[in-house]
Amino acid sequence: MNMMGSPTPSDCDAVVEAAEALVIREYDFFRLAFRRWSGREPEKKAMERAFVAYMFHQRVPACVRHLSRDVLNLKASGTLDPDAFGIGGFTRRQPLLRLGRFSWRLLAAAIVVLFLMSLDVSYMRDRSIPLGCPGATGSMFFDRLARIFISDSDLACPEFAYPGAADASRS
Repeated sequence: MNMMGSPTPSDCDAVVEAAEALVIREYDFFRLAFRRWSGREPEKKAMERAFVAYMFHQRVPACVRHLSRDVLNLKASGTLDPDAFGIGGFTRRQPLLRLGRFSWRLLAAAIVVLFLMSLDVSYMRDRSIPLGCPGATGSMFFDRLARIFISDSDLACPEFAYPGAADASRS
């Protein structure tokens, strides 16, 4: 007898919602459903087959469908107690962090800084790599920015002639 049901998207949505209500992973929700249905731990091979069928073919076993209905009914009535289902041994699912306004603003600021850095890049005629200040950060942008905040001229990037600049100007 095949334990798999017919693929219906509503069953899959119910499994996801029920697992989120119990704050456990979907795989652990399957284990919990098998344990409550049969009274024992599921075999690893059977569990993997059922979960792969769920993930790739949207087939939800009857025991999982039954448990998801129970959980969603309790959630709707406001009497859901996740600990009553015996989920103590399962790993709690951590909710994903959402990018807030601060993160987007930080990303935008980083893009602006990279754009300003690209405007400050200068190449020598005979070089293919932009050179920074010797003994400094290596970035003309950051070295010139440091010159604004640091009054000590030894720490800021001094103006200097690149090696080979005199030879390039003679040609």
